[in-house]
Formats: sequence, structure tokens, C-alpha cells
Amino acid sequence: MMSSIIPITLRGDNLGERHRYLNSLVEDAYQQKLPLQRILEFPEKSPIDKLFKIDLASKYRDANYIVSTLKLEDMLYVSRALKCTWLLESEYQSIINPDHLESELYPNMITPAVNKMKHWLQINLRDPERCQEFYKYYKDDFNVSMKFLRHCSTEFIMAEFLNITDKITPKHLKILSEYCPQVMKLYYDNFSKNSITLKRYINKDRDYFNCCKSLVNVDMDLFLDIVEKYYDHHKFGLLSPRISERIMKNHKHRFTNKTELYAGWLLDMKTLAKHLTDEEIKEVVLKLARAEYLYNLFSYKNVEPLIKKLSVDERASFKKQVFVQNEIGTKVSTWPYPPPSPPSGAESEGLDCIFDDVKYEPDKYKYIEPTKFKRAIRKKCGKRYDIYCMESECFPNRKTLLDQLFDRYRFYSFDRTMFELRKLLMAEGSVKNREFMMLVLVSKCGENMDQVEKLISLLVERHKNEPSNLRAAIVRSLVVRACVWRLPPRAWSLLLDFGRELGLDGASPILCLEGMHAAVLRTLLSGEECPLPLKAAYLDNFSMLTNYKLNVPEKRKVRENLPALLLTAAVADSDSLKYFGLLLDALSALKLKVKDCPGAIDALVEAVQRDPTSAESLLHRLYNERVARRELYRETFKVFKTNTSYLNVLRHDAKMLTSTNDFIECLKNHSFNFDGFLKKLSLYFKEENGLAATYVEAITQLANSESHASLARPLALLRIDLRPIIDECLKEPKGSSKKQLGAALLANYHHSEPLDVDVNDWRTLGVKAIANKVLICKAVDVEKYVQKSLEWRRTLKLALLLAERVDNTSQVYAIVGTKRPAAAVRAAIMYLKRNKNCDKVDVEVWRAVAPVLGNLDLRLEQRRRLQQNLYYDVDFIPSDIQVEYWTELLKVIQKISREKAMPIICTLENILPDVGSDVIKNIIEQFLEEFTLVNVSGVGYIRMICHSMQVRIIAKYLLLCKSESERNEKLETIWEPFYNRLTSLLKENTESSIEFLNDFLIALRYNKAFFDTSLVSCLPVLERIVTDLRKFLPMEGYFYVFVVIHAIMLYYKSIQQSLKLHPDIFQDAKTKRNEGTKIVGKLFGQYMGQEVRELVSKYFKSVVTLYYNNLMILLRDNLTYSESRNRFFIEIVNGLLEVGNTEALRVAQYILESELYKNPQRQELLKALKETQDEEVKFFIYADMCEL
Repeated sequence: MMSSIIPITLRGDNLGERHRYLNSLVEDAYQQKLPLQRILEFPEKSPIDKLFKIDLASKYRDANYIVSTLKLEDMLYVSRALKCTWLLESEYQSIINPDHLESELYPNMITPAVNKMKHWLQINLRDPERCQEFYKYYKDDFNVSMKFLRHCSTEFIMAEFLNITDKITPKHLKILSEYCPQVMKLYYDNFSKNSITLKRYINKDRDYFNCCKSLVNVDMDLFLDIVEKYYDHHKFGLLSPRISERIMKNHKHRFTNKTELYAGWLLDMKTLAKHLTDEEIKEVVLKLARAEYLYNLFSYKNVEPLIKKLSVDERASFKKQVFVQNEIGTKVSTWPYPPPSPPSGAESEGLDCIFDDVKYEPDKYKYIEPTKFKRAIRKKCGKRYDIYCMESECFPNRKTLLDQLFDRYRFYSFDRTMFELRKLLMAEGSVKNREFMMLVLVSKCGENMDQVEKLISLLVERHKNEPSNLRAAIVRSLVVRACVWRLPPRAWSLLLDFGRELGLDGASPILCLEGMHAAVLRTLLSGEECPLPLKAAYLDNFSMLTNYKLNVPEKRKVRENLPALLLTAAVADSDSLKYFGLLLDALSALKLKVKDCPGAIDALVEAVQRDPTSAESLLHRLYNERVARRELYRETFKVFKTNTSYLNVLRHDAKMLTSTNDFIECLKNHSFNFDGFLKKLSLYFKEENGLAATYVEAITQLANSESHASLARPLALLRIDLRPIIDECLKEPKGSSKKQLGAALLANYHHSEPLDVDVNDWRTLGVKAIANKVLICKAVDVEKYVQKSLEWRRTLKLALLLAERVDNTSQVYAIVGTKRPAAAVRAAIMYLKRNKNCDKVDVEVWRAVAPVLGNLDLRLEQRRRLQQNLYYDVDFIPSDIQVEYWTELLKVIQKISREKAMPIICTLENILPDVGSDVIKNIIEQFLEEFTLVNVSGVGYIRMICHSMQVRIIAKYLLLCKSESERNEKLETIWEPFYNRLTSLLKENTESSIEFLNDFLIALRYNKAFFDTSLVSCLPVLERIVTDLRKFLPMEGYFYVFVVIHAIMLYYKSIQQSLKLHPDIFQDAKTKRNEGTKIVGKLFGQYMGQEVRELVSKYFKSVVTLYYNNLMILLRDNLTYSESRNRFFIEIVNGLLEVGNTEALRVAQYILESELYKNPQRQELLKALKETQDEEVKFFIYADMCEL
């Protein structure tokens, strides 16, 4: 019996039958308790034999055989073995544990098998304790560990969550909250405690809040707790109708307790209106009207859905009370409870501190060619767009009579509007104006059928002879606004009378489609048979009817009756298939499946089978929508020759595939990829003289007659012995089609069976075949293949890729760098990019290839891509090698063009203190050579900003001195030449010279230099600059220059004094940003008060105004708006108040008036300023700030 099992020959006419046959063989062998080991010893003749052994071993739970299968190089067998989920049971824990997997099993598995098994483990392992073990083992790899954390116990997740909040993304949070909802609240309650977490949240707050919505079906109270505390109405808008419905149905007490919040900011108004009584609606509207703290959110438009819910009698009087007479009671200015308080950008001001220097964008300096601005956009009329907009703003469109009528009767009841307009209608001579009046009456009806009936009676009585276009417009408006299909029979008859000859009955020409649709809707909702003329007209002017205001029962009726109507029409018209298309459109629009419409599938199948040629387009659609594939597989196969259609036939009747003519034609035309079909064919139909053999013979004949490389993949997928074919092809001359086919067969050999590269000459096999093998090799073989790859120039790139899996990565890069430098540099860049988000990246890889970079000529055309990779999108460069990378790259790029090096110089400016002195000196020396009148006059914008950048570098570099001798040298070799060139430009009074001077002054406020205690004092440098500039620039003409420099000197003194008095505060980034800002600001204010007094004593009293205006050049224009900036200005004012002299108080008054007008602490500071005894200051306070 055992000898008759293997080799296995599958039986069956289709794929399903053969699957079941194989499963039955496994089950029979297991039920007969055949000895497993005896069966496993039989040699395998085909892949099916191996699959049989794996399945039987799984039945017997032979863990050793399954583990040995996992170590095979054929993913077909590995995938089959991974169906054994019983390996995850506790009795096999000695095998499935992280230590054993990483040390024993994974190193002996190929890379795809390892990845597949890891994914299998993450999905199927659900035991909390074992998941906890895996989580701890992989904790250093956050993305991997998160896959196991979700299956841990709730207690462990809650305990561990706070340790990883700074790494949590919206996706992680959503997944974790599905398993442990409490982590959502834990996240929201704690994200503000970590600056990294807070910043990440603010950048993606919408995505994080969308994660919260998963709580709606799990824990609504938890969701509402988060919403009431952190919801950002301005960003997120209103909650969806579905969520609003859940809140009002099950948690209405929340709405009652915080009515203004839920009605004004959170809930969908239409949904809210459904769940409130008339009295509740009035109370809600009045509360919203009184709530001044909602600002401009209260308007008639916003609460219109609520007011429309009121009864007709109450609606008009209530609108008049609230919106006309404004009788709403006492207004409330503050929230009666804490409103949601989402975090703002100011709370994560890690990069918005006044002590942070500006980081310039290198991209700004990439393009040296001046920008070509497009011509102004013009309208068709020929006017420029901005002039057009100005005219539209200055001369707004006049309101039409329709607008005026709507505004006039907006708050009137229907009866009063009807009373007035029925008289005006009789007197009005203009058809258009009568139409406007009727449209207003329609809008006042709403969906109140009594009022609609009154209006229609009026129209029939007095206006039934109006022009057809007017009547069509009114009927159209009645359908859209008043839902006239709900009218009682008498009123409907009146409407048909008013709409005669408009096509409402389908018999006359259709002038009003909406009216005809209303008639069809009426028949669908009543369940009556649709009259033939109306039905024909509707089918010729088809609509899904979903654009009308149908209520829930009506939608349900339409979903039931509309498909039946279309199906009846399609079956009745045997000559046309277009109604079947309409049926499919309707089912899709109504979100129904074809099987939900009784008889639809049978009718579709019958229509296609009756005339397959005419029904080809319908067949295409049915096939794409996966409808009736089983019933129409024969017809489909005649039309579609794709991988999917071949698989579909294989599943139903393999005998249809015995002819290979169509398949061979597809291969000749390279039409489709048949991988899936060929894999199934080679596996389940490989018996002798079977279907697979037929296709092998056909493809082989094609390869012999028309050798083409594209035939290699189909041959390999059929799992035949490729060796004879390859040997024959490789004998052919180089460049021949047969030779190319042989190379392609080698490249695809892994599809047939694993290639043994150890016993074959690599030069014979070719790089592609080797790459397919070694790039996914087992970990235990990596070192062997790295060494072998280094022996052949064409496989050096493989060595670089494999090097990432060994410890001596940098050494491999260094070896390759000597043989193929460009390839080594490019691979090093890609390595850094791939690992930019990893905690551990081997920076020695870059250092290994950096020496060879200088020898590359990047000007060559083939190196242009490498050049772009080196300095475009380079956020992947690790901080450890930033300086090395950019310094080395600067040397290389400067050989090509100094202009191209500008983005690199900008990057070096951002990290200037870490850059070598010789590099900066070289940059400055080259700049000074070209910083002449000839080179800076009349240059384009890009050249101008590049010069400005290098001027900034000079200013900053002068401040970075570690000894007095270095400082003196820089002043002599850098400052003096720059000063001489700058003064020569200023003498010529060029526009750019003033810009360069401004850039130089502003750059002197260099916080990195001011806070670096390893540097010598910056004051001598600043004093030397002031002294030299005074020799050339007159005070009266350049007062702002000296105000700015002196302010920078005072700022520097404030920092130095603060560092002496409070060194501990400036050691920590957070305290430096908060307390440090206050200390420096206050000292700065005190120094300013003394400075301005000296100026007044030296010049004149009004110099205070000049001083303040010029000081703002430094402070207002060069400090980023942030909470830190506000804090700094507040402390400046406090410092000025402490000085207390008239001049200091005047400056404090200016700052309060212009910089802190929205700050909450302004009133307190203003009060302190008003309490001063200085009469002059009081005059200015009450003159300039009298509104306060």
C-alpha cells in the first residue's frame, strides 16, 4: 500500500477536484495509521510528493520534519509547512521561542522564508505571555516589537505604553486601541509631557484623532471624554452624522450637560434635530444665541436644521423672536464649563525658542539660473486677474429680485408670505419676476404637504396658463424642495394639471425631467405598476433617483423596486442589452449586489449566452465586477486570454485548455503575464502526457522556432529540467537570440528549482542567476558568498548588498571602493538612505568610501545621477558624520562648479561651529576674491542670496574664537578685507551693499557662539566692528546700524550674565527655553533702559522713538512668533519697568502697544505702567492707549 502512494498521480478534471484528491490521500494515509517515517523515506518524483509528505507530517505533528522543511530553499514547501499553526502551541515552545528562532532556525533559512515566518508568527501567535516574551526580546526594534505588544495582556500594554509614547504613530495607536481601548486615553492624557510626542501629535493631530473614532463602537464614554477635552473644532469640523446619531441615542446626557459645546462645535445639526422635541430645540437655539464665547458660530444658517424641525405655527414666531427682535435673554461671555483645549504649536516650541538660530534651507540655493516669472493670468475678457478681483470687491454684484425676495420673507411664515405674494403675482407683468415669487413660495412650503397643496391649488386656480418654461421651473423646484411625490391623490392630480404637457406622464415631450422622476418615484413607493409611456420615458432619461431627498423608508422601497423595474425592462426587451447595463449601474449606486436582485443573475447569463458577440461589452463588465464568473466561464474564456481567465477555466474544466494555440499567440505578442496559471499547471497537472506536458511541448517548439528571452520565464515556471536547453543555447554565438534565451533561462532558473551556485562557475552562470541565489541566501552562508563575490568585478555590487548582513560591512565597502569607486559611493548612499530610521547605522560605511570620492570625476554624464544622489534629499545623513560628509562633498562639487556648491555651503552654515576652520577659511577667501563691485552689481536674485549667505558666514565665523590670538587673527585676515570691500560698495551706494550690511548685522546675533562657554568673549569683536563702521558711516545717516549692533552687544551681555548667575538653568533644554528666556529677557530690558537714557542725554528726547523703531528691526523681524518670543518681550517690559526712568518707560509703552496687544499679561503690565509717577509717561499712555 505504501509503495503505491508515492509517486502520486493526481486525478480530476479541474483544479478543485485535484486539490480534494490530494487531501483525501493525506486523510486516508492518516486514518490507516501508515508509518510516517517509512513514507518520508520514499524518494520524491514531483513537487506533489513533497507536498503530500508535508501535509501528512502536519497530520502526525512531526515537528522535526516541518522544521527541516522550513530550512529548504523552495518557498513552495516553506509556505506549505507554515500552515502548521499547531507549532505555536505551548508544547512546541522549545522550538518557537525568540532565542531558538534567532540562533538556530532563522540563520538556516533563506531570507524570504524568514520574512514569511516572522509575518506568520506575528499574525498567529496570540498567547499573551509568549507575546510578552517576544516583545521584550525585540524591544530594540520598535516596529517588530509592536507587532507582539498588541497581543499582550492589557495590564502589560498599559504598563509599557508610557515608555514608548514618543515613538507611537497614528497607525500604532489605532492598532493598540483595538486590543486595549484604555491606551487611547492614556496617550491623550500624557502626550503633552514629552516634547517629542507632543510635536509628533501636533504635526498629525487629524490622523491621531481619526484613530479615536475606533472607540465609538467599543467605548463611547472614553471617546467622548477625549473629545470634550482635546477636540479641535476649527481643524476637524463637526462629527459625522453616524457618530452624532450614536451620541444622541445612547449618550444624550452628555449633550444635556454641555449643550453649547455639542450643538455649537461637535454634533451634526441635521442629526441633532431628529432627536430633539420642539421645546428642546428652542432651548438649544436660545443657549447658542446667548453664548458670546462661540463668537461668529451662531447664525441662522447654522441652526436652520433645528428651526425647520419646529411646527409651522411656532417656526415663524420663534425666528422673529430670535433673529428680528433679538429677545434671547442675558448673554453669556464665558464658558460655563472647560471647553476642549487642543495643544497648540506653542506648547511644542522646541524649535521656536528665541535662543535657536535660524536654519536656512539649502534647496533655496540650488538653482543658479534666475527665475522666469510667468505673465500675469488674464481672464478671457483681457483684464488681469488681480484687477478683476479688485473690481469685484469694490463693485459687488447687485442682488437680484429673487435674492431680495428671499431676504425679505426669510423670517415670515408661509401663510403671511402667501397672503402678500398672491396679490403681487396678479399685478406683476414680468414672467421672470412671477417665477421668482413662486420660487419663494415653494421655499416657504418646505416639506409640509398641507402648505404644498395650498400652493398648488393657487397655481392651478390662477396660473395654470403660464408659459411652459415657468411651469417647468416651478415643478422642478417643488420636486427638489417639497418632495411632491408624497402628495395625497387630490393634490397630485392638481400638480399633473399644472404640469400638463411638461412630460410628467411620459406621453408628451419631456420639459421637466424632475417632474417625470417624481412620477416614477410615486409609482415605486406605492408598489404600483409603472405606466408604459412613463416607464419608457424614464428608461430613456434614466436616473438613479438618489439625488432626491428620500427618507429612510423611501430609500428602502427604491432599493427594493427600482432593480425589479429595470430587470423587467431588460428581460422584456430581448434585442437590447443596455437595460442590463442600467441595472448594474443602479445596483452599484444603491450599494446592492447582483445576487440581492432575484432573477438578475439568471437573466444576465441568459442574455450573454443568447448572443455572446453582441454582449461582449456586458461580458467585460460582468467579468471585471466578478459577477457570474462560474456560469459564464466558457463565454469569458473566448473573450479574455489573461492569467485570471486561464486560472478560472482551470478551476472549472481543464479540458478546455487542451488547445495551446491561443496561449502561444499570447506569448508571441507578449500580451500577459501567466505566472499564476503556469505555477498551478506545473504543480497539479504534471502527470505523464498531461496538460502541463502539452504546454511544455508547445512552448519548447516556439522557443526552437522563435527563440526569444521572454520565453524563459514560462519554461522555468513549468518546472522542467532546463539544463539541456541552457547548454544548447549557450553554445550559440554571442548576441544571437538563442544565446540571449540561454542567459534568460539562467536568470529565471530559480523559478524551476534552487540553483546550486557552489558547484558551478559563476562566470558561466551570469550575474542575474547568481544574484537570485545569493541575495536571499541563508545567514550562515553570507560570509562565504561575500568573499566569493569580491573575486569577480561584475559581482562586487552583490558583495556590497550582502555586506549589510555581516559585521565587517565597512571593510567590504573599502575593498569595493578600490575596484569600483563610483559603485561603492552610490551603494553607501543607498545604504544610509535605507537605514535612516534605524537606531543603529554603521557610519563607518561612509568613512570607508569617502577617500575614493575625491578621485571621482562627477562631471561625466554617467555620473550625473550619482551627483544628484549625493546632495539632493539628504535628510538621511547621520549626525555623527554630517560635518565629514558635507566637507568631503564640498571639495568634490567645487571642482565642477562653485555655484553648484552653494547648497552645501548653506548646510555647513547651519552646523558652522562643528566645521573645520580651514574649510570655512577657504569658503570665505574664495568669496572675498569675488566680492567686488563688478561681481555684485546687477546680479540676479540667486547670486544675490548666495552672496548674502556668505556674508552671514563671515559674521558668525568672526564670533567663533577659542583664544584671543585666534580672535586677533580673524579680525586681521577676515574682518579687515571684508570691511574694505563692503565700504567700497557702500561708497558706490549700490542697492545690494545695504542688503549685505543688513545681513551681516543680523547674523551677529549668533546664539551658538553666545552660549558656548568654550569660546572667548565676543564683545571685542563687536566693539571692533562698531569702531570701524563709525569711521565710515555717519550716525545720523545709519542710526539703525548702531542701534542694532549695540542691542546685540546688550543681548550678549545679558546671556553671559545669566550664565554666571544661573548656570544650572541653561544646562537643560526645557528650563533654558522657559526660565532662561525670562532671565535673559529681564536683564536685556534693564540694559536697554540704561542705553536709551544715555542716548537721550547725548542727543534729544525724541530719540526714544527712533531707538525703538530701529530696535524692532532686530527683535520683531528676526524672532519667530512663538510663546518663547512673547515670554521674552514680557520680561523685557519687566526689566524696563524696574529701571523706571522716563525713557525706559516710554520704550515699555511702545512694546505693550505694538507687540503684546493680544497677550493675556498685557493688562497686568499696563496697570503697573499706569501706576508710575512720571507725568510725561502718563500723558503718552492715555494719549496712545486711551481705548484701554
